[in-house]
Amino acid sequence: IRQDIYAEFCQKQFARYGKFLADGVAEDVYQRFGGVTYYMQRVMNILFMRTPEGNTCTIDEIDVAIQYLMELFTANYEDLLYQLPEKQRTVLYAIAREGQAKNITSSTFVKKYHLNSASSVNSAVKALLEKDILTMSKGVYQVYDLFLEHWLYLQFSRGLANS
Repeated sequence: IRQDIYAEFCQKQFARYGKFLADGVAEDVYQRFGGVTYYMQRVMNILFMRTPEGNTCTIDEIDVAIQYLMELFTANYEDLLYQLPEKQRTVLYAIAREGQAKNITSSTFVKKYHLNSASSVNSAVKALLEKDILTMSKGVYQVYDLFLEHWLYLQFSRGLANS
């Protein structure tokens, strides 16, 4: 679905229930999740629930909604990480940090994320692809679940990736 059509749809849904959506909110959510409907709808549903009738949902609310979803999924994501061997976990964090990772066996990537070696990255990625945790298209690797990717990015940013 095109961004303009999605934004119009969201505006109408909010208005239908006496709520308002500030300009740019739907577009921002669309951009953050690359137009993937599932993730956009999850965030928009939280924004809708958090906006009282007669009020306006602003762009500032997006991060609050995403944080709420991250809290809901934390236990599942922690369990998933616990089940992964350390090398797979480390590579997963590195790819999540990149967002869309290319040249993951290059010395630059391996050094940047303090990975063991190109061969260990290869074997970890192969396992993560088989488990459907990663996707790969045209040499670009990405975490399949965009919420997991965001959660991992936050963990990495907080320095929790190595704990």
